[in-house]
Amino acid sequence: MKFLSPAAHGVVDVLFITILAMAPIMFDLQPAIDVACYVLAGGYLVITLLTDFKLGLFRVIPFPVHGWLDLLTGIALLAAPLLFQFPAASSERNLFWVLGLVSVVTWFITDWKKQSRSLMTDEG
Repeated sequence: MKFLSPAAHGVVDVLFITILAMAPIMFDLQPAIDVACYVLAGGYLVITLLTDFKLGLFRVIPFPVHGWLDLLTGIALLAAPLLFQFPAASSERNLFWVLGLVSVVTWFITDWKKQSRSLMTDEG
């Protein structure tokens, strides 16, 4: 069921970026994970600002491409604790699994085919 519009997805993106940027402050994470959170937040911000939807500033990335980048990032977030052997029940592992799960679930419920505007005419 795809019920999340592009505009609503943009709100989720803003919340996701905020959580990523605040995670090093809110949780006692390892320094390398702090850096990873800041890099991920910056990357998500750039992608959001470059996406062709209401919250996009430059609108050069098609919305479906944004979706595939979200899905790949979500899968990477889910895999990172296993690949890098995060300690069991650690804040780092739990944070990455929750963020990865949110990213993948958001991908499944977003209507990626719905266009909020046309790149050529600026009409919906």
